[in-house]
Amino acid sequence: MSEGQARGTSVGTTGRRRLLVVDFDFFFHNPLQGAEAAHRGDPLLYDWAHAETPFLQDDVWTIRAEDFIQAGVDPPHCEGLDGFWDRFTFAHPQPPLFYADSNTLAGALTPLHYALPGEAATVWQEVHLFDAHHDSGYPHDNGPTTFEEWSDEETYSCEDWMLVHHAQGTLTLTYPTWRPGGDSHPPMVPLTVSVDDHTAIPGTFDAVFLCRSGAWVPSWCDDQFTQSFSRLSPDEPAPSPEPAGPRPDPLPLA
Repeated sequence: MSEGQARGTSVGTTGRRRLLVVDFDFFFHNPLQGAEAAHRGDPLLYDWAHAETPFLQDDVWTIRAEDFIQAGVDPPHCEGLDGFWDRFTFAHPQPPLFYADSNTLAGALTPLHYALPGEAATVWQEVHLFDAHHDSGYPHDNGPTTFEEWSDEETYSCEDWMLVHHAQGTLTLTYPTWRPGGDSHPPMVPLTVSVDDHTAIPGTFDAVFLCRSGAWVPSWCDDQFTQSFSRLSPDEPAPSPEPAGPRPDPLPLA
């Protein structure tokens, strides 16, 4: 199963109208962007550039691991994974599961990607995102500032892929508890927004998109990503969101 593909299933697409998207940075508490946490060290250790480039997705994590070690802080891992998937109800015991390093691909995802031959594609009635960022458009110099301006661009990225689904259904966002204030810039479209309260999520989901977010989540957390994937898909081999395979663990080098 390669990047952006889903596990096969034999059931039809009837009723498949609710997509769950989980960005792994939801579990990586960044004190510079949210609540401070003494056990995670000085917030300035997290003063990072973020962009989906090979250097910031792969190579930089050895340098950042060294910074934590020199500061006398254990390189931080993801938190809050225990019991997370138990809070959801799925339409199938093993729902179609898509994964990638970037959430950008979730913008293009429709039920067509796992429809059986001859079945008509439908749109999502709801996309529910669990993320530390709203991914619904951020203002930039010489860039769009409204949904209408964005629509004229005819392109999207990890910063605004949610806008692709705006005209088709409801957009719901849950921020992690460590980031109760959310993003500093409001989304370009209406979202139903809440902060995670760790309770069961109402309703049934028809498919899951799991994003590794390699530019935001350290490579030494990749084993946690694999374990989370396996929790949903125990019969599948470990995922390789990057074409070159899993990222090397930088901690031995650091």
